[in-house]
Amino acid sequence: MSVGQEFWIVSAGCRAAGDSEKDNYFGQLKGQSALASRGEGVWKFDVPDGDRALRFGSFDSLIRLTDDLQKIDAQVESIVHRLERQYLEVDPKAEFKMIFKRPQRHEKSLMEYLTKWQWDESRYSKTDSIGETLTALWPKMTKLDEEARKKTAEYSDLKQQKANLSKKDGTNIMTADLVDILTPAVVTARGNENDDFIYSKYLTTVVVILPRGTDKDFLKAYESFTPTVVPQSAKLFPNLADKDGSVPCRVVLCTKFEAGKVEKETNHVDNFKRACRERRFAPRDFEFSEDGYKQILQQRERVNKEVENQKMLVTGIYRDAWSDVMHALVHIKAMRVFVESVLRFGMPPRFASFILAPPTANPAPARKALADILGKGVSGAFASGEKEEGDDEEFFPYVSLSFIPLSAPKA
Repeated sequence: MSVGQEFWIVSAGCRAAGDSEKDNYFGQLKGQSALASRGEGVWKFDVPDGDRALRFGSFDSLIRLTDDLQKIDAQVESIVHRLERQYLEVDPKAEFKMIFKRPQRHEKSLMEYLTKWQWDESRYSKTDSIGETLTALWPKMTKLDEEARKKTAEYSDLKQQKANLSKKDGTNIMTADLVDILTPAVVTARGNENDDFIYSKYLTTVVVILPRGTDKDFLKAYESFTPTVVPQSAKLFPNLADKDGSVPCRVVLCTKFEAGKVEKETNHVDNFKRACRERRFAPRDFEFSEDGYKQILQQRERVNKEVENQKMLVTGIYRDAWSDVMHALVHIKAMRVFVESVLRFGMPPRFASFILAPPTANPAPARKALADILGKGVSGAFASGEKEEGDDEEFFPYVSLSFIPLSAPKA
């Protein structure tokens, strides 16, 4: 089934009980080239009538049900399309199948489900009235929608955690996470004075990113930025320069400084960073740790697994929820057909209902063919499907509902 394909569900009154009149309608519809190409495009839509008719109560109940069904129909159709869009966001290759769990789990294509549709007594008992069925159905639909939204929000949070932790290949080292640049593979860390990063009670190491062509200026001036700079401690990592030519450099600082035997109460590292920024060099907050790097890798692996597990969970939720809501939607359409057929054609409930896949380019010939076949004995504007003066709605000499099962294009 293609995205955007429209279906019409139509019905016409029958004068006698039994299937002969229904079969006659069906044969005429299938023989109409405007409706069916080589016999395809028209299928029976077995809305219960006659002895199998749905329960509804009084005539006044039918009038109320007309409004209730139309309202719930629109709301459930909105949910099914929202689930469709969100399912595709989680899985762009999602396949929309109708899932059945009894007597054992199996699937049907949406097209097969629609063209061989029958009332599902296991889900919607005909011993319940239409009003009772709607009362029980609607909370289930909202619960499925809310659960899908909740799990999607959890999945989005995990994906954001993954994005925050992920290695950002090819990024500018001015903003990139330095844990992926200054790794144990490129940093000397043997536990002696020759280490690239030195941390002790009195010493610390600061990373400064030098834009292209500024390394010579920095090396000439950095020792004068604060009195706490360890002379000749600057070391460039030219092999780690990014595509813009920016290169990381480390500088060792004294964290405590005495002048006249009185320690200055000041943050020497902040002073050095401030002096760098004033000269358009870019100090970065970073502390090298081999153990910390390993923890980051482990955390990434854990979050990646959580994301995959959550994706599988959310995918399953959308697959089942979309199927359940579509199942409900088609039954709501069937209830609407029943109620409108009884109101249009009277009691006892005898009517023939069908589902069609009309031509999208020019539906007018299809409408005329339907009026000719299903509208026999009806006169006036209803027979031709005209609009009455002052009305925006188009009327037909038969009951007609339309819907588009799939509306979201795949990427």
